[in-house]
Amino acid sequence: MSSSLDVRDSLENEMARALVYNDDEYPKDAVCIGSVVEFTDLTTKEEGRITIVLPSEADVKEMKVSVLSPLGAALIGLKKGKTIHWLMPGAIFTEIKVNNVLHPEAELDQ
Repeated sequence: MSSSLDVRDSLENEMARALVYNDDEYPKDAVCIGSVVEFTDLTTKEEGRITIVLPSEADVKEMKVSVLSPLGAALIGLKKGKTIHWLMPGAIFTEIKVNNVLHPEAELDQ
C-alpha cells in the first residue's frame, strides 16, 4: 500500500529534477497549483478533471486534489499531451496522460 512517505519521496524526486520558473515565465500548458487538469488514466481508460490545490484546500466533492496526494504529485509539472508512469495507492502502477491544462485564476488576472 502506498503511504504518505512514498508520495513524499516520489514528489521529492520529481522536484529534484524540476526546472524553476518565475510566475510570468511558467509554461501555460504545464500543471501547477491552481491548474484545472483534464487527464486520462491510460491503464483504466478513465478520464478525469481535477483542480490541483494546496493540502488545506483539498476537497473530494469539489474535485480539488492536493498537490501532495498521489495523483496531484503525479500531475504537477506535466505539460499538455505528456504522460507519466506513477505508483498509485495499492501499489498499482498507472500511466496518466494530461489532455488539457487550464489556469482559471491567471485568466481572471488578464
